[in-house]
Amino acid sequence: MNRPQWGVIFVSLSAIGFAAKGIFAKLAYHEGVDPSTLLTLRMLSVLPVYVFGLFWFGRNKPLSRPPVASRDFMTIALMGLMGFDISAVLDFDGLARIPAGTERLILFLYPTFVVFLSSIVHRKPIGLRELVASGLAYVGIALVTEGSGSSHPVSFTGVGLVLASALFYAFYLVGMEGLLRRFDPLWLTSVVMVLSTAAIFIQSALAGSLHPQEVNSRALVQILLMGIFSTAIPTFLVSLGISMIGASRAAVISFFGPVATLLMAMAFLGEKLSILQEAGTVVVLCGVALVIFRNTSPLIWKKSSETTGTDEAFR
Repeated sequence: MNRPQWGVIFVSLSAIGFAAKGIFAKLAYHEGVDPSTLLTLRMLSVLPVYVFGLFWFGRNKPLSRPPVASRDFMTIALMGLMGFDISAVLDFDGLARIPAGTERLILFLYPTFVVFLSSIVHRKPIGLRELVASGLAYVGIALVTEGSGSSHPVSFTGVGLVLASALFYAFYLVGMEGLLRRFDPLWLTSVVMVLSTAAIFIQSALAGSLHPQEVNSRALVQILLMGIFSTAIPTFLVSLGISMIGASRAAVISFFGPVATLLMAMAFLGEKLSILQEAGTVVVLCGVALVIFRNTSPLIWKKSSETTGTDEAFR
């Protein structure tokens, strides 16, 4: 099996792993775990993996690591906090209010946010394709929201929180663009995740929102599984996959993520889609596909001969 084939396998597995996050989270919520405790324990459960990666992936590449006091390192820290601290907190709070499938659809709007933010940062005009794609995506979200039915109303607060999460993740991707080309992506992933874990733990400890004593054995197993299969493994697999097949093909494969979440939500959580929600799902995916399947893009949809960095598929 050649490198491109392995790359497809790695990215496919990462997309499925990230998609399972909402399922594990919902199961833990059913056991009485609050969002802050769940997020903090999820990150702490795999912190040793990223600490190990911090030293392992950077051990023989001293020139590929920016000094701690440098502007590059400060940018890495800031972008990491936006992409895996603020974004994750908003996402988990929103997920506690809306179905897992709906959460994943909303979160997957981040590519359209990337297009608009990149146009501002890089002063590039937005094309008709991007405008049409964004319009389709938002129409789809409206259908998903309205199609929930009166018996299971969608929380507009939850929708807003997850939308904000997607926006902060888009800020992270745009801000990391240059760094992802210059530094080792696996080392960079480890740095970002270690810093984000520390920030999340400090926040929850100071706010008094960390309650590990309320986590029963079933919830603990779900948290550990989410940490391993929906955090640590996917973040590294997607980085390896991108290095083998390029960001463009990786983004196309990661497009399977929201669909995988919907299927798993129906299989493991008993969630059902109404006709309007099914229609909204198709519209959202079509809108995002218009952006992903373009030939060129300012950030994560480069030609396959180019490689960037990490985490193009979110948690």
